[in-house]
Amino acid sequence: MDSNSSNTTTGGNLGETIHQQLDQWYTFLVDDLSDKRSENFPFLHSPLWPVSVLAVYFLLVFYWIPNFMRDRKPYELRRLMVAYNVFQVVVCYCLIRQHVRHGWTFRYLYACELADYSDGKDALGILYGSYLNYLVKTAELSETVMFALRKKRSQISFLHVYHHVLTYMLAWIFAKYVGGSMLTYTIVVNSVVHMFMYSYYLLAVVPDYVPFRLSKLKRYITSIQIIQLVSILVNILFAARSGCNIPRTHILLYLPYMVVLISMFVNFYLKTYSGLSRTLGVCYTDGGVPAAHQSTERKVQ
Repeated sequence: MDSNSSNTTTGGNLGETIHQQLDQWYTFLVDDLSDKRSENFPFLHSPLWPVSVLAVYFLLVFYWIPNFMRDRKPYELRRLMVAYNVFQVVVCYCLIRQHVRHGWTFRYLYACELADYSDGKDALGILYGSYLNYLVKTAELSETVMFALRKKRSQISFLHVYHHVLTYMLAWIFAKYVGGSMLTYTIVVNSVVHMFMYSYYLLAVVPDYVPFRLSKLKRYITSIQIIQLVSILVNILFAARSGCNIPRTHILLYLPYMVVLISMFVNFYLKTYSGLSRTLGVCYTDGGVPAAHQSTERKVQ
């Protein structure tokens, strides 16, 4: 009895010790390392938020919606797509304006600008911009949901899912732990490119009102995306140089993601515009042009 009681007590103490250790690690990683100014921001404090959002995202895109749409015709969603693309153009402009009015300049590409964790007006302005970027990346996950509802399975590529999921996770990490520094270059340059990209998507939804063929723009939109990604990689390399005290953890997460993303975009560009896969009719930047308009466009060409 004494031996069994001793073993039970030892097991209980071990379990309690492990629980306390895990609790300490959670507090350290989630609370102690984070930017205290953002701890009360909605949908940001707990890692359960991004985990839950991505769980729902994968279930919707790869299970619930495909099962729901199996015997149904694809939804058109034209009005929703118009509203969404207009929203993206406007909010991207707001992101650019928010950063520029609080001191952001092009020198953030190469200069070692550290995050300002004070409660100053400009420091908080940059933090709010980082948080708004996180909310925007959350909203961008709905694009895959719209593809699924429209039965555009070819557009739900590995590149598309990889890009949106990793960008969303990095935006959460950045808003929670960094909230500033020269790495905000990514937010600003990405917003500039997205203004062009979503303007193109908007025109693609209403091609009858466009006086030129949108297909000519596809190559240039993808080229701009690649140039943007390369410039972001350069920004990260500048941040990683010796003597620049940008948080190394974020750089180590961001650098391999960007290298892989650039290689995937370049590979996509070469396959799509070198004639190897043009006949597939698959383009990451097709903006969701309805099939009827695509076939009409091909006949005109």
